[in-house]
Amino acid sequence: MDASAAIDQAGAQIGISVEPLDQLAQQTPASQSTPSSLNTFVEYTQKMLGNFFNYASSFAITQVQMTPNPSESFVPLSVVQRWYENYQRKMTNDPNFWKN
Repeated sequence: MDASAAIDQAGAQIGISVEPLDQLAQQTPASQSTPSSLNTFVEYTQKMLGNFFNYASSFAITQVQMTPNPSESFVPLSVVQRWYENYQRKMTNDPNFWKN
């Protein structure tokens, strides 16, 4: 099998180019710029979710400890836990899901 046949079967080709440094400097981003990273966003979101869950769960009380207060609403901690797990799953599957 010759090299061209191998390329046709694999469907990919890798090449190396030797260019003058001046030309490369024009092609690469400035050294002071920082590329946006999806992993950084995912990490931030996971930490924010964890912080929210910890904050909300710090107010958790049992039903016996509850004093009736008609002007206040209560959300079961299990609902917050389920939301937290669903959001983490969505972020794992598609970090851009929130843009839809």
